[in-house]
Amino acid sequence: MNDQSKTNEQLLEELARERERSLALAEVSKRVAGAHDTDQILDLIVNEAARLVGAPWAFVALVEEGKSTPRASTENAADYLAEIVEAQPTLNIETGTSAMGHMLATRTPHVYEDTQEDELATAAGRDLAKKYGLHGGVLVPLLANDMPLGALAIMDKRIRRFTDDEVTLLTAFADQASLALEKARLLNEAEKERERSDALYRVSNQLASVHDTDEVLDRIVNEAARLVGAKAGFIRLWEGGIGVPTAATTSAADYLAEIKALNLAPTMEDKTGAGRVMATMKPLVLEDATTSDWVIPQARMLCEKHGLYGMALIPLMVNGRPIGLLSVFDGSQSIFTDGEVSLLSAFADQASLALEKARLLNEAESEKERAETERERADSLYRISNLLAGAHDTDEVLDLIVNEAARLVATPAAVIRLLEGDVLVMGPATEAAAAYAAESARLMPGLQAGEGSAAGRLLDGKKPTTSPDGTQDKGLFPETRALLQKHGFHGSVAIPLVANDRPVGTLTLIDTQIRRFTDDEVSLLTAFADQASLALEKARLLNEAEARERQATQLYEVTTQLASNHDLDSVLDLIAASAVELLECEAAMVTRYDDQKEGLVPTTLYKFDDELAELMQSVVIAPGVGTAGKAFQERRAVWSRDLSLGLTDRLDLPPEPRESKRPCPRRSLSAMNPTGP
Repeated sequence: MNDQSKTNEQLLEELARERERSLALAEVSKRVAGAHDTDQILDLIVNEAARLVGAPWAFVALVEEGKSTPRASTENAADYLAEIVEAQPTLNIETGTSAMGHMLATRTPHVYEDTQEDELATAAGRDLAKKYGLHGGVLVPLLANDMPLGALAIMDKRIRRFTDDEVTLLTAFADQASLALEKARLLNEAEKERERSDALYRVSNQLASVHDTDEVLDRIVNEAARLVGAKAGFIRLWEGGIGVPTAATTSAADYLAEIKALNLAPTMEDKTGAGRVMATMKPLVLEDATTSDWVIPQARMLCEKHGLYGMALIPLMVNGRPIGLLSVFDGSQSIFTDGEVSLLSAFADQASLALEKARLLNEAESEKERAETERERADSLYRISNLLAGAHDTDEVLDLIVNEAARLVATPAAVIRLLEGDVLVMGPATEAAAAYAAESARLMPGLQAGEGSAAGRLLDGKKPTTSPDGTQDKGLFPETRALLQKHGFHGSVAIPLVANDRPVGTLTLIDTQIRRFTDDEVSLLTAFADQASLALEKARLLNEAEARERQATQLYEVTTQLASNHDLDSVLDLIAASAVELLECEAAMVTRYDDQKEGLVPTTLYKFDDELAELMQSVVIAPGVGTAGKAFQERRAVWSRDLSLGLTDRLDLPPEPRESKRPCPRRSLSAMNPTGP
């Protein structure tokens, strides 16, 4: 009867224990289903599991990056856990390695009566068990989709073997812990996915509304690095086949600075990770950049110096063409997951869109600027054309041309040189070129346009010439190069002024920077040069017409007076005075042949000063000598640029000739007789 009562009492106790366990599991299950605080649930699980099996010590440890990481424990197990983690920093999940590693590898609970005698316990584990007086225990795996997440450990200070029922109960608690962890993982992933979607949405909105590409790229690289937990990230764009950093996280600044200092910028032809990504147009993921053959040795050392290990390279693509790279680095040896690579690719696509948008906007802006420039140029040419049609002041037109040409090609200095005979003389210049033009005119007053000079080649070829840096142009005279250097001028373009297929001068523009003028700019300047040529030709025709009218008037007056005046000296004076006025000269002389002196002697000296007139009275010009002698002998008109050159030693002068003050014509007769000798 007593045995029967005892048995019933045991049954009631077992039923009560089962009920208590069921209620505890139900409470845990309810918490798992309704709560989002995983740590709180794990704390409940370890404490309830320890209480229900009558073991004072319990903890949950998770497997993270090859380590056993405590996540929850009973209060009295905290110190033990801190020491066991320090004593066993790594966890090898293989059979026979350690109690924890073996249990996770086999995915079955490991029960031991005395951990101090357990053959799977490590030496460090046994030592700590002795220190804390631990003996019996059980390790139950936490599994999700048959993958080990960690373990639920129960420890007792008694030598004890846990029963199958207790192991089953602990397995149920471990399953609840696994559910809580898996739920937390899914929630975290969902939250992370939502955060990533929000970030992409924000970037997409910014891309749609913001025109500052640098700002968008900076946002992209920082958001991408943050959302995948990367330590550093940056974007490189290919410029001339070289990867140039464009946007970067603050943490990548020092690394990029050293890369730049060592001139380690990748090229598309490199046999490196960057080159491979450009060639395949597919992402490349490296577990450790400090040891990978895809990273050059100098870059590997810099990665190690700055703590950059795991690496992902994502191509930036536009119309199937790679234009750059998104690079992200982890602070530990790790492989970026497929999901993370997919996210980074989405950010890379946003960066590509931003760059393509910027390119299209720049093209549109450039097209608008080109149209505006063309309109401005057309307006300027129209103004000059109108001014040319109505104005008689050639200098005013040339001033406008030289200044407008300089303004429209954004060049500070411009000068016009005019051809007089075979000499180029300085004409109008912009204010910035005034000092250069003045010094050039002083040092080279008669710049020869003959063969061998830059001016000669320009006028002979009748085609524009450009020079990126005149200070280094061996085709220029040394004096010209020195002047350019002195006044800080470099890039230049010279345009010939041509009227009726005849060169009349040059238009030259000079920049303070080394610069090669574009074909469009040269074309515009050629149009301005044509306007200058028209102005000069118009002025020449007007001058010729006015001169002919003036000559006709003077000749008529002279003819009238000749018909009525019988005084030879008076007639000769009139002829000399009319010639001076018509040719705008300083003086005139009439000579006649003297049979006794066998040469030409002055008869009329118009506007000669007394000293020079006295000297000329004793001069005898031999036939064939000088302009007068040649004209007399050859019976034709003869002119000279400087009649004093080579003449005095062939004149019949008094024994002690004095220094003469020869008259200087203000206008060269070459302009009137360009085909003369």
